[in-house]
This record gives sequence, C-alpha cells and structure tokens, in this order.
Amino acid sequence: MATKGDRKRKSSEKPTKPLTSSHTETWLIPVVTLLITILHHAHVSTLFENDRHFSHLSEVEREMSFRTEMGMYYSYYKTIVESETFSEGLYKIKHDNLTEYPSTINALKKFNLFPEVAIGFLYHNLKWLGMIPTRLCWQVERGEGLTPVTSCEGLGEPIYLYLQVVWCCASATMAILFLYAEGLSSSISGGLIAVALYFYNHNDCTRVQWTPPLRENFAYPALLGQMFNVTSILKRYMITRKVKWNDMHQDSPNRGMVICTLLSLLCWQFSQFVFATQLFALLILKWLQIIPNELYKKFCLIHAIPVTIFIIWTQNNLVLCSLYTCMLIASTIFSLLSSKLPLHIAVPFEVAGTLFGTQFLKFVLINSEDDAHIFDILTAKLTNYKNFHTMLYTCSSEFDFLQYETYEAIIKTLLLPTAIMSGILILYYWYRCYRTEGLPNCIEMHVAYNLLQTGAFIIMAIFIMRLKLFMTPHLCIIASLVSNKRYLEKIEIKNPKVRAFVLALLFACMSFTGIQRLYEEHSFVGEYSNIEQEQLLDWIQRNTPSNAVFAGKMSLMANIMLSTRRPIVNNPYYEDKEMRSVGLSHIQINSSTLPNISSLCRERTLKVYEIFSRKDVSTVYKTLMDMKVDYVVLEESLCYDVGSSMPGCQMTDLWDLVDERNSRRPPVCPILCRGNPYPFRRVFVNRRYVVLQLGPSMSIELNPKIIEYHQF
Repeated sequence: MATKGDRKRKSSEKPTKPLTSSHTETWLIPVVTLLITILHHAHVSTLFENDRHFSHLSEVEREMSFRTEMGMYYSYYKTIVESETFSEGLYKIKHDNLTEYPSTINALKKFNLFPEVAIGFLYHNLKWLGMIPTRLCWQVERGEGLTPVTSCEGLGEPIYLYLQVVWCCASATMAILFLYAEGLSSSISGGLIAVALYFYNHNDCTRVQWTPPLRENFAYPALLGQMFNVTSILKRYMITRKVKWNDMHQDSPNRGMVICTLLSLLCWQFSQFVFATQLFALLILKWLQIIPNELYKKFCLIHAIPVTIFIIWTQNNLVLCSLYTCMLIASTIFSLLSSKLPLHIAVPFEVAGTLFGTQFLKFVLINSEDDAHIFDILTAKLTNYKNFHTMLYTCSSEFDFLQYETYEAIIKTLLLPTAIMSGILILYYWYRCYRTEGLPNCIEMHVAYNLLQTGAFIIMAIFIMRLKLFMTPHLCIIASLVSNKRYLEKIEIKNPKVRAFVLALLFACMSFTGIQRLYEEHSFVGEYSNIEQEQLLDWIQRNTPSNAVFAGKMSLMANIMLSTRRPIVNNPYYEDKEMRSVGLSHIQINSSTLPNISSLCRERTLKVYEIFSRKDVSTVYKTLMDMKVDYVVLEESLCYDVGSSMPGCQMTDLWDLVDERNSRRPPVCPILCRGNPYPFRRVFVNRRYVVLQLGPSMSIELNPKIIEYHQF
C-alpha cells in the first residue's frame, strides 16, 4: 500500500511532462540547452582546427587527413557534390566501380551512406537556391622548398558544409545528454553535472574532434535520443502504472523512438549491437517482473517498425541476419506464447525460449557470416583463438582492452566515483522503498534500465577500448542521479541549502582536474603534414591513367580513391565478409588443405595482403594479376615491421597463422621494396612508399631518374 508521502509525490509528477523537474524550472531548460549546444559546437570545431590548422591546408591535405574509412565515406560525398545534379551523383554511388574493382556495386545499399547523401542533397539544394555563400581563399606558403597551396574556407567550400553538419550532430549530442540527465535526475543541476563531466572527459566520450566522417558521429545523437525516449516511456509508465496503448501510440516519445532507431541504423552498422543490448536489458527487467509483459511487447513493436523499414529500404543483410533482429523475433514470439501461462511457468519458459530461440535463428536457421567477425573477435578476447582477420582487429589499439589511462582519467575527474555514489544512493532508496512497497514496485524501472544499459556499455568498453564512447557518456548520465532530491532526502539531506552546498562542493572537486584537462586540450596547436603521401598522390595523378587499378594497405586505398579517383580492389570496410578472410576461420589449416587455400578463400583483403606474406614473388604477382591490379603500393614501415608495439602483431606473424608451410621463408615485402622485384617493376620510391607496376613490361632495371626525383 502506498504511503502518504508516496501519494504526494505521485500527484506532483504529471504524466504529460514526466521528464521535467518542476514548473518553476521549465523555462530554464531551453535556455540552458541552447547555451550548452553553442558551447559544444565551438569546443569541437576549435579542437579540430587547433589540431590540424585545417583552414590553411590545401584540398589534398584536407582529404589526406581523413584517414582509413573516413576517406572512403567522404569520397561518396565528394562524388555527389562534384556531380552536375544530385540525382546524377546518387546514380554514380549506386553504380560504383571504383571501390571494389572490377565489381560494380550499389554503395548506397552496401555502406551506411545516409549522412553523405543527406548532406549532398543539402548542398545541391542550397546551390540551386543560390544560397551557397562565397568562400574566402588565400595562398599559403609552406616553406621547406614546398610549393605554395591555395586554401579556402567557408560554407561555399563543400568540405566545410560537411564539417558544419558534423559539428551540429555533436551539438545535438550534448543537448540530448543534458535533457536526458536532467529528466532522469529530475533536476537541472543533474543535467549540468552530466554536461560538466562530459566536457572534463571529452577525449573518452567522443572522437568527433579528431575523426569527423566516422559513422558514430552521425549515429550517436540518434542512439542517445532513442535511449532517452525509452527512459521517457518507462518513467511515464511507472508514474501512471496503467497506460493505454492508444494513448502511448499518440505520444511523441514513440514516434521519436521509431525515428531515432531508424536514423541510427541508417547511419551506422554497429547500431544494431547497441539495440541488442537494449532489448536484453528490457528482457531482464521483464523477467524480474519490473516491467510488464504488455509494455515489453509494445517496445518490440516500436523496434520492429524501423527495422522493417530499414531492411526493405536498404536490403541490408547485416541487420536482417543480426543478433538484434533474431532476439527481437524470438523474444516477441515467446512473450506472446507465455502471456496466458501461470507466472511460475511463464518466466522460465520465456527465458529458455528466448535464449535458445535467438541462438537457433542466428546460428542455425540463418547462419550468416556477415557479422561473424564480431563473434570471432569476442572469442579471441576470451580464448587463445585467433586467425588473420581477428588479428587485424585486435592488433589495433582501438580494439585492445580498455587502457589504464581511461580508468585514471574517469577517477581523477570524479566521474567513476560519482557514478558509484549514485548507484549506492539508488540502491539505498530502493531498499527503503522495499520496506513499504515491496518488490517489484520499489524498483524504478527507468532507472533500472539505465543501470543495466550502462553495465552493458562498461562490459563492451572493457573488451574493446573503442566502445568507451558508449560507456563514458552513460556514466555521466548515471552520475547526474547524485543530485536527485528523492535520493538525498533518504539520507537526511532535506535542507535545500545543504543540498546546494553538497552539489557545489562536488562540482568544485570535479572541476579541479577537469578544467586542467580542458586547458591542456585547447592549448595544443598542431599542423597536419604528410609530404610523402602527398608526393605519392601527386605522382599517381600525373603518371598513371585514370582507369589504373591500385591495391595495397586498406587505409591508404581509401585516400587514393578519394584524392585521385583511381579504382581500388580493396577498401577499409572490413565488416563485409567479401573484404576479409572469413573463409579461413572455418578451415582447419594443415598440409592437406594448404594447397587449396587460394581456391577456398577468395576474399580481397587476404589476397592483396599476400604482399606481406612469405610467399615467393611470382606467386604474389600472379594473385594480383588475377585481381586485375595495375599498381600495388607498399608502405615500408609495414614491410620492415617498424612500430609494431604488440607482440605477434607484425604482418608476417599474421600470415604465419594461415600459411604455416612458408613460415620459414623470408618475407616477400622487403624484397619488393629494396631487392629485385621481378616480375614487378618498381616505378616510384620515396622515404615511405614504393609503387610497383604490374603488366606486360617486365624490365627488371630500375629507372634511376624516377627514384632519385621522388626521394629526399
């Protein structure tokens, strides 16, 4: 039975505005949100400019700074804006013969290019309306015997329009974070604490200021907004305890949840894994009887709408065959089947049915290999299992375990201690409510969901450091609950002045280290320069035909395609099973299977990366000729394994996993770089790169003029 205090609290919280702390504070929320949005826009754009001196770079230098898959994604935007019309540019990316030569692919279907298409559409419409502002250009002297370059800035420059959209997405992230934390904690002070902690741990919350074109920068605002809508629905349901579906269907959080889910899927292929953790968190709450079965089924319906739209629209197999979709189908089926069973039978039946049903759909009925690399990476993290493509991931620092520096930072800025303190206050509040209301009414379902979601993000970040971009912002949101009036009153901090003093003291302690970190970030001033790669791109433009086909390191291929528009045979989109060595993960390597490896594994990256193997030169040459490659680009640091920080992560080590027969032979790459490359022909050399030509001309003599001209 509810107590008198509970009745007062419930009557004061209006179902129509469940995430607003009080009427007297409502007018402040839009003002504070706007100020925070402007501040974060200035923050990320300033850090980006300070890091690269972007405004004084040439167009080629700017494009080179978009490394690896960033360059590939930006190249599609460049294709659209350089076309006469938007429809012409859209046709080109739907019939793309540059990215995976000699294949012609529908890049719009295969990659998550919704941001580039949307910004390209905006550019063409602004141009058609005559609203593209004039750009400001000047000549920049670079010194050191380098030729001057022309730099332009302003929204009239396509790259600046692209960046402005990215900064707006980052600003939206901060606005949603504030509203999310303010609503969860029911106080503006909670929202401000979350925002301050986000700024103080900025490098651990986002990479937008260093890597603007990455998919996460477009998808994360929608992901955060989607979780905000889930929290809003749960809190509304908790307050009213009975919500008619017709009423819920008319509420904006449901429309918002559908839109945010769809946008997230369109912008980033990894969004499906986040939604899988969300479904699992909601399932746990349902199995513990914290949320009712009917509410969970309504969540499934809300999820099903954008998933269906996305699959029909894009025909994307990665989402269709994903763990997320399988869990959604299985949990919906068993929720319907268990709805009329007795409770003591329904819960075990549902748990077993959902778990086994998901496994059956995913690994037996569908058995797709599109996301097999994700499960292989997890297996490699937990066991000694490894193969070529898992090592390409795990040898990267971004896919390493969460580093000590991150723990140190979130402790020094009091992010982790404050989040833990919030957790203790929540548990104590639930314990006090349990004594009067019992289970499950004492559990706040919207808070419980966010605790489980944060726990999932922490586990993900511990195993893969790159995923701390989910963990750290959600820790900021959980930390905001330390200012919740309900929780503080339970520990006898009832005086508003005392609460204000405690929060001000906490804010001051966080700021002691946090402001120092902000100052260090803004005090750094750098300038992007990569002369060797610029020489390579210039040589390609001047000395190779426009249809010359290139192969080499994945990240470099993206820049070659972006800046020279030459076809490439492999690219950095390693999520595609055709671009990685998935076939080898299911083959037991032994003497009987080794002769058949080339016929069993046709994946592009593995075949191109034979240049780093221990095979003989003629074998590598034949493999590349079969792929119709005209030029292969070698990076000497990879040939000589310079800078391999992790043991067992040299390129030859990766190849020894799949080509044990040749493990005692010398690596081929140093021979191609500095030895006799026949039947290749060495046509370009500088301090970092070597270009080898394939084709009918088999002269083994080097051209001294070419090499000498391009060397320092």
